[in-house]
Amino acid sequence: MLIRHRHYVKKAAAFLRCASCRFATLYFVPFFAGLVLAGRDTLGYAALGALFWIVHSLAIEVTNRLSDRSEDVVNRPERTRLCEYVGWQALKAMQVGLWCAVIAIDAVWLVLAGNPEFAFLLALSIGIGIAYSCGPRLARTRHVGLLVLNLVFGGVFIVGWSAGDPFSRPTHVWLDQIAFFMPVLVVVGIFIATLVGVKDLTDRAGDLRIGYRSPFVDLIERRSVFVIRCLGACPFALIAAFASLGLVSGRLVALVGFAPVSAILTEAVRGAQTSADGLIVREVFYNYWLAFSSIALLLLLPQKTLALAIVGAISYWVLTTRWLHWGERLRAVDLVQLVRMSGLSARESAQAR
Repeated sequence: MLIRHRHYVKKAAAFLRCASCRFATLYFVPFFAGLVLAGRDTLGYAALGALFWIVHSLAIEVTNRLSDRSEDVVNRPERTRLCEYVGWQALKAMQVGLWCAVIAIDAVWLVLAGNPEFAFLLALSIGIGIAYSCGPRLARTRHVGLLVLNLVFGGVFIVGWSAGDPFSRPTHVWLDQIAFFMPVLVVVGIFIATLVGVKDLTDRAGDLRIGYRSPFVDLIERRSVFVIRCLGACPFALIAAFASLGLVSGRLVALVGFAPVSAILTEAVRGAQTSADGLIVREVFYNYWLAFSSIALLLLLPQKTLALAIVGAISYWVLTTRWLHWGERLRAVDLVQLVRMSGLSARESAQAR
């Protein structure tokens, strides 16, 4: 009995690793921020939101594992081995079960906070989550895929906000709220869209196998130094422009403090010479995404409940990265290597000039 129990525990852990369970954090944080703005930032809503996005994220990731099976054999052999341990047929069954669970939790949401807009957005989130990997395979469209990944932040924030039935209020109220949060959604959206191609650095061989070329990888291979640097600078130029026009609070200018991090990351992208280097850059980006988006939301909505939710979400991220993620966690030596890569890239640029 004990042996069987250990076997099931190992299977469950392998499933959570191959399904990248930590990514639920990237959904939950903007969703809860939307709930804060909607006035629905209670403990009960936080718990339901955490459960919902864990299940939703697992459903999206399992669907992606199944659809990307052929290229992942090349790109992510370590993750493929976890999938094989769990079993492909088991993953197919879990995919169906998870999407059914998402629909069931959606029904709970609609009982608690039902309105036409919220219902539409919940249904849309299911459709896009499936279409990202199946059918039109939005993940394999060169530019639409970037927009879809941006919805992980901006779209999810709007889903949370819509739980408060904003359009039932006077027109000027919900228009003022949109004007309040939209500049930040644009800034963080541009941040994600311009840098998320970093994830493709380690996937070149498998992507070529299915005839897909990442726009971001194309820029690197063309040595488009100026374009890559401009992409990294875009969010900070935008926030400065919005601040100068009075469209955002002055405290949001603090996001410019992240500019050196983006500069190092964009230089390191070009200085990565091995697959191990690529994995470091990729992992730094995901952690940076969580940090940048969380601080942006706290600057937008400096509320105690949001701060506590972010602390809890980051704790979940740290623990799942350490124990339940298919990749290696970042170490101090990896950050040193990242800086070394950025320095190598900068030297190459100087020599080219």
